[in-house]
Amino acid sequence: MGRKDISDKDCYASSYVVQFINTVTCAAYIYLGARGIANTRRHGKDSVIILGHAMLIAVGLGSVAYHATIKYTGQMLDEASMLYATATIIYGAFTVTIGEAGRRRVSVVVSIAIFAVSVVHYCLSIERMFRLFFTSLVFIGFLQCVWLLSTRISDPVALKGMKQLALYGFVSYVSGIFIWSMDTAYCTELLHFRDKVGMPLGFLSEGHGWWHILTGFGVYYYVVFIEYLRLSIPNPSATDQKAQGVALIWPSLFSLPRVELGHEKTN
Repeated sequence: MGRKDISDKDCYASSYVVQFINTVTCAAYIYLGARGIANTRRHGKDSVIILGHAMLIAVGLGSVAYHATIKYTGQMLDEASMLYATATIIYGAFTVTIGEAGRRRVSVVVSIAIFAVSVVHYCLSIERMFRLFFTSLVFIGFLQCVWLLSTRISDPVALKGMKQLALYGFVSYVSGIFIWSMDTAYCTELLHFRDKVGMPLGFLSEGHGWWHILTGFGVYYYVVFIEYLRLSIPNPSATDQKAQGVALIWPSLFSLPRVELGHEKTN
């Protein structure tokens, strides 16, 4: 994510924060990650899921480091946090059905690949390579989840809940990408619009801020989706997972979903 991709004026709200709205909206990542950790710790200690939510917090902090300063080091922290968060989700998706030895191998392979790309990107700043690798990770994770959903989940209630999580995650994430793309494509027009209407109304037209909020929700839904998968599919190293019963707690579509053990499954 480069400076040229963002159509915002610098230091208009504070001389200490270069991009005010883009910095403030990073709170969405931090809040959602914290809520996710609290929800997961209610019913167990799946360290992979807790780490996934913690990485969402890291994305927020890395994004703050970049948007508040617009410095190269901040940009690298921002992009590295996105990479490591995605890698954590990949690990969670690929280790659902394998034992301890297999999980160690996946961990080593993913860690080496992520570390190598991070070092190369920091030293050479090859934006195209980074985006290709990041997109590939997202696509690989998507394919693995589709495979697990179609081959390992037979319970219709669980299947319905997982599909709903996947749909909301996809719509949120893609909406964020679309709004950011429009923000980039119509940068000049949006800057003129903000000058005309002033603030705070102009804040609503800052597309990159909406990208933060919508992708934050998209990633949150995705991590909960992975958690639901991991609790619903028997693992060779945790054969007692199914004994307690798994349920998706989602009172309304305007609330944050969570997964819990020990609940009766309902439609």
